[in-house]
This record gives sequence, structure tokens and C-alpha cells, in this order.
Amino acid sequence: MAIFGVNRRFFSDFDWLLLALALIVSCFGVLEISSVQPSPGHWEKQLTMIGIGIGIAIITTFIDYRTIVQAAPFFYGFGIILLGLVLGPLGKEVNGNRSWLDLRFFGLQPSEFVKIFTILMLTWYLSQVRRRPLEIRAIVNAGLLWIVPTVMVFLQNDTGSALSFTSILVALVFLSGLRWSWTAAGLAAVVLLGVLAVPFIKEAKGYKAERIKAVYWPELADKRFRYQNDQAEIAVGSGGTVGKGFYRGTQGSLGFIPEVHTDFIFAVASEETGFVGSLSALTIYVLLIMRLLQIAHQARDRTGLLLVAGLAALLLYHVTVSIGMVLRLLPIMGIPLPLMSYGGTSVLATFFGLGLALNVRLRRFVN
Repeated sequence: MAIFGVNRRFFSDFDWLLLALALIVSCFGVLEISSVQPSPGHWEKQLTMIGIGIGIAIITTFIDYRTIVQAAPFFYGFGIILLGLVLGPLGKEVNGNRSWLDLRFFGLQPSEFVKIFTILMLTWYLSQVRRRPLEIRAIVNAGLLWIVPTVMVFLQNDTGSALSFTSILVALVFLSGLRWSWTAAGLAAVVLLGVLAVPFIKEAKGYKAERIKAVYWPELADKRFRYQNDQAEIAVGSGGTVGKGFYRGTQGSLGFIPEVHTDFIFAVASEETGFVGSLSALTIYVLLIMRLLQIAHQARDRTGLLLVAGLAALLLYHVTVSIGMVLRLLPIMGIPLPLMSYGGTSVLATFFGLGLALNVRLRRFVN
């Protein structure tokens, strides 16, 4: 197997549509960041990271994805080391989350890359499991690979990112051949636990409980924890059908919404471009995820299928939670909207993941 074996019809087989969809969302994000940036230079930095990300995605396509997956234990181990450094002396706390590495000249959020590394690791393991449906032992082993980074990210007080690892595990285990009876039992258990947790959450105190109550039982929540939800709701509602126009928003540019250029960038987009712009952005994300699922379906082997399906599940989780937070459908968890939210690490990790998907598509016919 040639490491750099690329289809000779590279330009015709390259998925320009997938890259175009990613670039449209990215450029939309740059416009919104430039509209609300809290200090000079943010949109320029974001644009630079997008350029580097495109380079990473293209470079990734030149190395056979099967070779990259074979190196998954090294990526995974490196990621665990980085998460350990975050919990150690090199970790930096930002807005209550100790999820950053302070590297003097720049900050790095390892959990964003570790999500991709975990997809690679689970793909590496599950693609080697031949028995279908999966046996308990295989599920337990996959769970052990999942739980290490999940717990380490949770200890960073980053609940949103910790839950994103669960979306990866569920998608890959299900696609690897989970018994339907176990799937139904798992869904029933989740629903039952949710119902049983309601009275405890209503009575509970603390940051996480208040965030949940602010969405589902606002009358029980401390008004301090309702503020961000209320302001985002005002921004979305004030956008109307076609919005106020770029650079004419008030909720974001005047600082009413905290962390507006990162976690709440969709609120700004809704205010400035209205229902039409918001629906357009959402449509592009849907098309992007559908394209990933199509690539997974066309993959030449189980390794390619699992790899791209894991990426699609992660992207779906981020989009659903990030937009759900803004629309007051889900509690605030500090999840960036892929490619739109400000954040270099998130942009680079997302483009690395898209590069892997492009890689799988390029080699769907390679012998």
C-alpha cells in the first residue's frame, strides 16, 4: 500500500463541493466576527487560521487514510499527553474552563484535536473487529478508549466538549453492528434517566444545574444565568426576516451577549441576516453533513466508512448544540459553531477532519 498513493485524476475526483461548503460557512463567520470583534485583529487571525486549515486539509489528502488510521494509537497517545499537560502546570483557565495550553506565543485547546484523534482510534479498533453484531467485549474496549479523553476533558470543566466524545462513540459503535435490542435498551435507559433526573435538577444548585433550569424551567433559575439566554433570544427575534444588515446589529456589537464571537456567533448572524440568513447557514451545514454521509456510504472499506461517519456525527453534534443554545432549546455549554465561531484550534481541527473525509473520497476507487 503506497503511503502517498493518490488517484491520478486528483482534480476531477477531488470533492470541490465539500470544500466550497466549508469555505462559504468560514467566510460568513469571518464577516460576523469582524462585525462584533471585542478587540482589533480577530477577523484577520480567523482568516489566517482558515488559510492554514485549507493547507492542512489538502496536505492530509496526499497520505492514504488507511496509513493515517494505522497511526491512530500514536495520535491518540499524543492527545492524551496534551490533555494531561492541560490539567497540569501548563493549563490555562479561560471563563471557568481549564482547557487551554499556554504556549507563550499562542494558546492551544487540545480537546478539539483529541476529538479527531479519538475518531481515528475508535475507527482503528472497530475496523479490526470482525464479528457482527458486536460482542460485549468489543463494546467495552471501545468504551475504554472513549472514557479516557472524555473524563480528562470533563475534569477541565468543559462539559460540552466531554459530551461530544459520546456522540462519536455512539455513532461508531452503532455503525459497527450494535444489536437492535441493545440500541433500544440504551435509548430507553437514556430517556428513563432523564425523567428521573428532572426533580433533582429542579432542586439542585450550582452552575450546571442553573444553566439547565435557565432553559427548561426559567422561573426556577437564578436570573444571572438567564441573562445570556435572554440576550441571545432578543438578538434572534430582532433580526426579523432579512436582518438589520452586516455591522448594524446591536446585541452583539454593543456587548450585550457575552462571548458573542465564539459560542454565540449564530445569534449575531440571526440578528444581522435574519431568518433568511440563518436558514441559509443552517442549510449549508445540513448539506455539509449530508455530503460527509454520502462520502461515508461510498467509502471502499469499513475503515473509510467509520472514519467519515465519526466526523459527520461530531459535526452534527457541534452544530445542533451550538445553534440549540442560541435558540434556547439546549443549555449553554460553550460549544463553538464549526468554522463560524472564532477560534484557531477549532478551525484547524475541523479542516483536518474535512481533509480526512476528502482523503476517503479520493481513494474510493483506488486499488
